[in-house]
Amino acid sequence: MSSLAANGKQRRKRSRTTPEQLARLEEYFAADQSPTSARRRDIARELGLDERQTQIWFQNRRAKLKLQAKMKARAVEKLEPPPESPPALTSGFDADVYNLIHEDDEVTIVPCTDLTIGNWRRVASSQHDLIAYTCEARRSITWFIRSGGLSFKIEVPYDIIAESRFTNVSPGVGSATFVLDRPPTFYVEKHVEPAPGVESARYWQVSGDWTEGRQASVVLQHCLMGPAYQLSHLVNNISPSG
Repeated sequence: MSSLAANGKQRRKRSRTTPEQLARLEEYFAADQSPTSARRRDIARELGLDERQTQIWFQNRRAKLKLQAKMKARAVEKLEPPPESPPALTSGFDADVYNLIHEDDEVTIVPCTDLTIGNWRRVASSQHDLIAYTCEARRSITWFIRSGGLSFKIEVPYDIIAESRFTNVSPGVGSATFVLDRPPTFYVEKHVEPAPGVESARYWQVSGDWTEGRQASVVLQHCLMGPAYQLSHLVNNISPSG
């Protein structure tokens, strides 16, 4: 008998919050970041959640908001003063980055800090968990995602971008929003088992939507955060057909 059982205690299973519940929680948070206990009980009852679970969600969401504010503040401090006119996006030469994305066509890396699609969010890091890049040969912008040692990517052809807009978020920081008229293309990285003494070959394979709750197949608005002058230039230079 385990020590927990011996002490008459039983660990309660935590129910996983659904994407629909998360979306409603975000709506409530936008209206009131610190609801009273009575209001939290009402929210929990309406969404079918445990009251304690709801309380913890609001605590974590407030902490996340503070952390995001600090990260953005640090990003602003590290940014160089923007030039008088936005510079053209140039191809970088970071060997690690190009080895990770292993594209055949020439690409241009787009500096960014995070990507949001619905409630699904990825943050850039020194381990290259998020890389954004454009490819003129394929007329597309791509989000490369690294998670758990695996690589994924979302390719957004310019032709499916119905609307693109740039917004100044804070000094030096901006957001580029892309509204699509249909879902993008999803890929997963695959490996070919090599012969002895031969380096493993990698290739991109089209797949189903692997985002949390398959949100990227339903939420057709992608928001990329990063240096304002680079993202502004990106939006101005993407030209959907038609």
